[in-house]
Amino acid sequence: MPWSKRSCGPWPELVATYKTRAIVLGRHNLGEADRIVAIFTLEHGKLRVVAKGVRKALSRQAGHIEPFSEVELMLAEGRNLDIITSARLAWYPGELTADYAQLQLAFTFVRMVERLTDDNHAAANVYKLLSYGLHWLNDHGASPTLELFFKLRLLGDLGYRPKLDECAVCGGRLDGIYASPEHGGMVCGEHHVGGESELSANQLGLWRRLQAEGLEASAPGDDALALATTVICDTFYQYVFGRSFTQVS
Repeated sequence: MPWSKRSCGPWPELVATYKTRAIVLGRHNLGEADRIVAIFTLEHGKLRVVAKGVRKALSRQAGHIEPFSEVELMLAEGRNLDIITSARLAWYPGELTADYAQLQLAFTFVRMVERLTDDNHAAANVYKLLSYGLHWLNDHGASPTLELFFKLRLLGDLGYRPKLDECAVCGGRLDGIYASPEHGGMVCGEHHVGGESELSANQLGLWRRLQAEGLEASAPGDDALALATTVICDTFYQYVFGRSFTQVS
């Protein structure tokens, strides 16, 4: 890890610095000119860092630390929070700011990652999913299929991948398809006890394709299937994490 010098009385203090690539999740003001920035990094997971002087008119960092952007950062270790010493914008989703639906879904993505991950806990798959989701959203626009894809994949990356290929209770064939967050996936008609949401074969097929193959496997008509079942996916989040991330139209 590189070192830099920080003035501290007559003797300089050595400060550890490091580089990282990050996605900006959000930020809020600190004091008169600084900001605390929430970022998600490939190597270190979620971090909260300080951008000093970034709200000043002549700040060189201001345009490089925007929500949803990917940035190359140099950070210096601080006593409480690490400090951004340089920032270079690597990618910015410029199409999002002009479309309310895209902006709303982008906020949903970063809010889920910020609230469901731990600080300083590396999660490379979550970083890659968030980056992929924001790029797809910027290039293709918002859609129910994209929202469902992100939510299904994030469940898996957080360790709660729903079982979709067989009954989560008996391991048998799904003759009747019911979503059971309690059992971590789909259950068959025999183990349907009431209260679970029922899916059609086509709806389950979409879940399976999105979970296994991704958005490249999407097809015409998938948005209607996704729109009808994303709320069912949300029940898994409610059961596991005690919170829902349902889109508000």
